Amino acid sequence: MAEPENRVSNKDSNIVQQILKRVELDFKGKITLNEIALEQHYNASYLSDIFRKNVGVTFKTYLDEIRMRYSLFLLQNPEASITNIALSSGFSDEKSYYKAIKNKFSATPLQLRKKLQEWNDEGISFIDSLDRQYIHHYASLPLAPNTLEENTVQTTIVKDIRTDGYELKPVWNKIINIGSAYTLLNQNIRDQIKEMQEEIELEYIRFEGLFNQEMDVVQKDRDGLKFNWKFINNILDYIRDIELKPFICLSYMPLLFASKSSSFFNYQGNTSPPKEMSQWLSLVQSFMMNCINRYGRDTVSKWYFQIWTEFPVHDIHWSGTLEQFFELYKQTALLIKGISPSLKVGPAAENFHTDEHISEKLLDFCQQNEVPIDFYSCNIYHNRVKFNEWLDRSITSPVDIKSIPFQYEDKNHTKNMLEKMHRILKTHYPKDIEFIVTRWNFSWDVTNLLHDTAFMATFIIENMLDPSATHAKAIGFLTASDILYEWDIKSTPFFGGTGLVNTEGIKKSAYYAFAFLSKLGGTVFAKGKNYIMTKQGENIQILVYNHTYPNQLFMKGQQADQQSYDIFEESNDLSLNIHLQNIYGTYKCKQYSLNRNHGSAYDEWIRMGEYVDLDYEETDYLKKISRPSLQLKQLTLTGDFHLSLHVPVHGIECIILNKFYN
Repeated sequence: MAEPENRVSNKDSNIVQQILKRVELDFKGKITLNEIALEQHYNASYLSDIFRKNVGVTFKTYLDEIRMRYSLFLLQNPEASITNIALSSGFSDEKSYYKAIKNKFSATPLQLRKKLQEWNDEGISFIDSLDRQYIHHYASLPLAPNTLEENTVQTTIVKDIRTDGYELKPVWNKIINIGSAYTLLNQNIRDQIKEMQEEIELEYIRFEGLFNQEMDVVQKDRDGLKFNWKFINNILDYIRDIELKPFICLSYMPLLFASKSSSFFNYQGNTSPPKEMSQWLSLVQSFMMNCINRYGRDTVSKWYFQIWTEFPVHDIHWSGTLEQFFELYKQTALLIKGISPSLKVGPAAENFHTDEHISEKLLDFCQQNEVPIDFYSCNIYHNRVKFNEWLDRSITSPVDIKSIPFQYEDKNHTKNMLEKMHRILKTHYPKDIEFIVTRWNFSWDVTNLLHDTAFMATFIIENMLDPSATHAKAIGFLTASDILYEWDIKSTPFFGGTGLVNTEGIKKSAYYAFAFLSKLGGTVFAKGKNYIMTKQGENIQILVYNHTYPNQLFMKGQQADQQSYDIFEESNDLSLNIHLQNIYGTYKCKQYSLNRNHGSAYDEWIRMGEYVDLDYEETDYLKKISRPSLQLKQLTLTGDFHLSLHVPVHGIECIILNKFYN
């Protein structure tokens, strides 16, 4: 290490000593200088500066050195796995530990272990030969017996497959969002959706911006206004061809009908009420009749028609008053139901941006005025805009999403919002109507790199299998693809987009979460923390997942610039021993493993060097290699099935037992 600069003051020296003691106590955890600064009410930049001046290196360099030196003691144990050594020493994963050792010693951890053993055999204490100037006494403490396994939780699960179960209610494969309607004219999107439909078997595709300027619906010539459905019909034909059904959001306001120039998103969807309600109603009537005449009333009656996108909050999505929105919904819903009572209508989505829920007012309004509602919806994201810091911005012009200040909700946010919406509907609307989560994701921030990581797969499965999910008929993921016209599309292959597939058509970890969920059988015979077991006839499906959530600093919006995997709560690997009873016959056993090393295209891209402009060969390589690993074997079972699983953090194991019949 470098020689420390002269200490600036006794005060600074005392502060640094406190930091050193904190590191000594907590270096095995996910300690950061930002976290210490927050706790001690200091500026993080100030702490960083005085630490470097007093110690001679940056805080991160010091922390990494401490962790590495501690790991050398663990490395001398030949029974210790490299993964457990890395985690026990405070490294985020095996990869970061491997990199640190390689940079320091020009050797891999296994090569270094061999050297350590050789030097110890020769009577040379390798540890004592290292520079100890800033290393505290803990580095020479004897290794505690339980240290190697402290980062692994071991569980044994014994289940009888003949146990009476209950019906699985899949809410995850009903709806997928694609953004604006115009996106579906893109052939790349069409190819992605078609491939997705073959593996996940979705039911509806939801899109907005039906009446945006680029759709060229409202035209004006010498004879006056007319409606053109050419682009829309092209989209609807494509959706039918791939055996999906449309979930159509009637938005935004055509410019020729708009009462204001207010708009949102890159495509400038107009968010204002109509100048004349009759023009809007004429547009909707023409569209509905076009659909019925083209596809038949019975077919169109299976579609959903959502009137507008989201409830108005701070003029986003709707720049009129709440009363104007209620009137728009009333008139539009009555019009559509007047065309045919079998058509499904519902209002814009509750968004939970504020503590005041517009749903309560709208539901009361609909009851009092006999306004029809066939389905009710909300959007759920774990990110929240810090509106107090953002209200002075203009929202009528294109918004730079990186300028939006976010904070994040806790890990139970999806569950809490599902239960809250369920209570609101029961309290304020006595009729039994469908409840749909139209858009759901960890966040709608299309620059959040967590969307690209292995974290998303376990986040999806954890929430989709929670009992609260059954409050909804469907939960629509945002979005199918990173190709969105709402925000700028970045040049890098991975930039934090909300899609299951990136702009190059490379499937993310999140994609495989839905693929695994779609493999589950119809009857659940066992379920617990981190696992579910189902059956379909005599076939068995097992899904095990190891989910962890971002830490408090990230949730408060104070760790936005950290590396993607450095912001999670401290967590453990899982070691499971599964024993199934009363299972007989010959089975093909498929075992899929999804984790940072298998099925995470983002992690593979990082390992390739994070190259920005991938050519065809490189893209094709990522598509092929970034898949879950698959093991196959044939088993003859005479009553018992045993399986041992190691599931790392952000990892998933999917086991399929398909029975052979003679």
